[in-house]
Amino acid sequence: MKKNKIIKGLGIALGVIAFISIAGSVAMGGYIADRILHQNEGKDTHDNSIKQLEVWGYDTEKFMNTYEGTDIKVTAEDGNTVPATYFDNDSDNLVILVHGAGGDRVSIYPLAEEYIKDGFDVIAIDQRGCGENADDRVTFGINEALDVKAMVKFAREEIKADKVIVHGQSMGAETVAVYASNVTPGTVEAADAVILDSPVPGMELMLKETFGDGDTESFMAKYLTGTSKAFMKAVNGIDYDDADTINVVKNDKIPTMVIVSDKDKVCLPDQVMQIYDNIACENKAIYHADSAHIEGVIDDPEGYMSSVESFLKNLGI
Repeated sequence: MKKNKIIKGLGIALGVIAFISIAGSVAMGGYIADRILHQNEGKDTHDNSIKQLEVWGYDTEKFMNTYEGTDIKVTAEDGNTVPATYFDNDSDNLVILVHGAGGDRVSIYPLAEEYIKDGFDVIAIDQRGCGENADDRVTFGINEALDVKAMVKFAREEIKADKVIVHGQSMGAETVAVYASNVTPGTVEAADAVILDSPVPGMELMLKETFGDGDTESFMAKYLTGTSKAFMKAVNGIDYDDADTINVVKNDKIPTMVIVSDKDKVCLPDQVMQIYDNIACENKAIYHADSAHIEGVIDDPEGYMSSVESFLKNLGI
């Protein structure tokens, strides 16, 4: 009898421990998922952009005084309102620019300037969770790709652009990769070409590197990523795998250029090379910038744009 009581007591204790562990994991997963989705909450992404450009020595005020843009908005298929600035250069060719994490459309103005000088019309958008975008959730390109899709359609139908290119940097390049892998070439929503500058290699991989301080195989990296992945999929309907850039580009049939920042410590060059290798489209190109993360257009704008021009010229753009 005493032995049975001991066994019963151990069973109850183990059950309580299991319950606490599961509940704790769910709570932890929910907390991390919320922090990921609302990573820019309380941050001024517009001010962040200006400060970063100051660090790079770029004169944002001069750009704004030189080039007059028009604010536009389009609606994505999920109802989200996408804000952007349109620089009309009276061209048949238009490029849509997609900025990276933590900033807004202003952060990509150095690239906008180079395209304007090259004679392109330019649209610079605010990604979700950034700037004036109506959606405050950051999903590493999963939902943001819908905004790009809507803007490409707008460029063709409203602006009447003949050729449309989409060019993204960092997490913006991840957005562009997800977008390109989920549209059918030749449709009104599909760009004629896309360019990925230092793309984030994947949502889950990036989070593992962050949680594990570079060690993606550590217990903490796997635990925190695993719990948040399960919670976000079950509760928020967002699957990390849909933002696995290295794998999703296996469905990318649009002509694609990849820019590797050889001194990149954020999106490592070997990871970016994996993205390039997996792109399904045979009409692809690669350029190596001797620069840190997305700084190629800052360090060597002539060389950077020369490679872009060569890629587009081969496509008849």
